[in-house]
Amino acid sequence: MVSSRVGKRLTHEVKTALSQNDKRGQSKHAAKQAARAEAQRTHTSYTQITGLYATSSYSTYVKQALVALRWIADRYGCKRLEECRPYLPAYYAEMQARGLSAWTVRTRVYALCSVYDADYTTLFGVENLPARHRALIKRGRQISASDSLHHTPEQEAVRTIARACGARRGGILGLTAEDLLSRDGHLYVHLTEKGGKEREAIVLPEYETAVREIFSAYAENPKAAATGGRQRLFSRSALPKDMPLHYLRAQYAQDLYRYYAAQGASTGELYHCRADRKGQCYDKGILKAVSLNLGHSRCDVVVSHYLW
Repeated sequence: MVSSRVGKRLTHEVKTALSQNDKRGQSKHAAKQAARAEAQRTHTSYTQITGLYATSSYSTYVKQALVALRWIADRYGCKRLEECRPYLPAYYAEMQARGLSAWTVRTRVYALCSVYDADYTTLFGVENLPARHRALIKRGRQISASDSLHHTPEQEAVRTIARACGARRGGILGLTAEDLLSRDGHLYVHLTEKGGKEREAIVLPEYETAVREIFSAYAENPKAAATGGRQRLFSRSALPKDMPLHYLRAQYAQDLYRYYAAQGASTGELYHCRADRKGQCYDKGILKAVSLNLGHSRCDVVVSHYLW
């Protein structure tokens, strides 16, 4: 077992190493826009934006890197970050032997790449990482048994908001009474989500009345905190970590695709699925609209993770 002293030292060294990529508090969206503008101005290639802009990403990298480093320290008696480096290939072999998912393997590998500021071929001696396949995704595909425990009126209101506009956890927690907008005959919810990125998500027509009632009822929620001098709608207890928000976002995406199709928004340009979904196709114009409302920018992400 790793001693408390070694564990604290490794944690400190990991956080120090990640500080070079720590961009929390900055807007990744703004950084991307600036990079695109610079590429256009100089007629050069777009420079990929890297770094940890979200606190959740930073915390995940710290946690996953330490899982690997603690295993190495316990197995080989290492006490410092650099002492662990020669044993990274052994840890990679351990992950494979344990049959960890491609998502877990890739997250830990990239966390360690960020810590050591090196590519995975150099660190782990592998040419390619395990491929991720949509058919193997299980998380967020259905309602879990634990979800039956969360049915307070406030939690039901949160479910309705997520189902109505596809909001993420951070976006829901930041909502205030001023974030409900009406224009062009539609209702929108203004969301500020990971990386500081803002968007206005259209509310599905069948949920408009319910959403208006929720914004009115929770405008002065005594359980919720204030942010920037404005009262939030919901308290943190209204969003337990096992609430199936991704499932609700997927239901929103599917309904929104059908809504746009029924409104005659098809462009005729098709997106053709591959692999296990070969033969299926979607309208690219509608996919782009759904993607923007979900806070994404790629059609393949919407098809793979929401339209299942």
